[in-house]
Amino acid sequence: MDGLRDGVLRNLLLSGRFALMSVAHPPTSYVDSTSIPSEPPRQILKEELGPEQKAEIKTLHTQSGSSMLRQQGNNLIMFALLALNVVLWQQGMYPLLVASWFVLGHFFHTKPLSLHDASHGTLDANRRKNTVMGLMCGTASLVPLSVYRHAHAYHHGYMSTEQDPELWPFNKPGTSRLFRMTCAFFEIFLGCIYTPLLFVRSLFTCGRLKKDLKRRILLEYGLVLLVWGSLFTVIGLNGWWMEFLMAFGVPYAIAGMYQTLNKYTEHMGLQGDTVLAGTRTVIPRTAVHKTVSNMMQHVDHHGTHHRFARIPFYALPRASEIVYGSPDDRNPVFSTYHEAFFDMIPTLWNPKVGSQWLEYERQNKGE
Repeated sequence: MDGLRDGVLRNLLLSGRFALMSVAHPPTSYVDSTSIPSEPPRQILKEELGPEQKAEIKTLHTQSGSSMLRQQGNNLIMFALLALNVVLWQQGMYPLLVASWFVLGHFFHTKPLSLHDASHGTLDANRRKNTVMGLMCGTASLVPLSVYRHAHAYHHGYMSTEQDPELWPFNKPGTSRLFRMTCAFFEIFLGCIYTPLLFVRSLFTCGRLKKDLKRRILLEYGLVLLVWGSLFTVIGLNGWWMEFLMAFGVPYAIAGMYQTLNKYTEHMGLQGDTVLAGTRTVIPRTAVHKTVSNMMQHVDHHGTHHRFARIPFYALPRASEIVYGSPDDRNPVFSTYHEAFFDMIPTLWNPKVGSQWLEYERQNKGE
């Protein structure tokens, strides 16, 4: 295991700057913690708020609700659509089947969204329920809760810098454009496989793991293998592979695409040196777009979330009004999600994130 870790780390040292940053800002405070940092560290600049704003933000951190009803509602719709897909496939109603794939893909996508909230401890006010739902969502997403929490702490603590595991390799100056475009292609179209592997990579690049965390990770990966292994065994014994592919496999792949495109919409192409300048935030104004935001558990209020990570998702719209109360052209804010999405799309031609690219390009200008 040590040899594998060393090999992966050697491949990561693409520039001396990465090594220097690792020494200057060692991420030890996040390695062994089971909680996500609620504030970015000092090397990522923060936006200041006034006393009254701080008091209201503090109030918004209070968890007053549960996502249990939302989770069960999503589950009921998912199982109904799975059954519908089988019928549509058997009856040859292919146009309706394709439409159902994209709808079911959304409800599958709510699992990684909920895993994200569970990793912050904000999915449910009851800690035990939060953990149980997080384990379920992580198992469904092929990313155990403990693994997601470990990597996501680094994403928050070192957002868009070279130490951010979730935005690799787009945060690494010196990586070739072809390599980054290839990674973006596979992450978009095979996200359901690429993303779990990206989180496996974080286990070798995000510091040393404590023994109890290693044990939890192994147990949770064991749960993933047990659940998915049992599912595949039942499918194989009954010869249901085609039904599984048409009803479940395709929309599951679409959900992986949704997850990747959502992550890219949040960060890709941005080179700001603050939390808000490094994220795209959507603050919807109409009822329709507010409903879309609600269906995504308000993850589109992304700069606000990075600024105050422990605010429950249902309080993010109000928090955004405070955080973005003073307009600043440096902070990308959009009124609809599709505006933010289409702002991101051109950046895929040369995908990169982080202000470190600006320095790298200045140093290599003309080469």
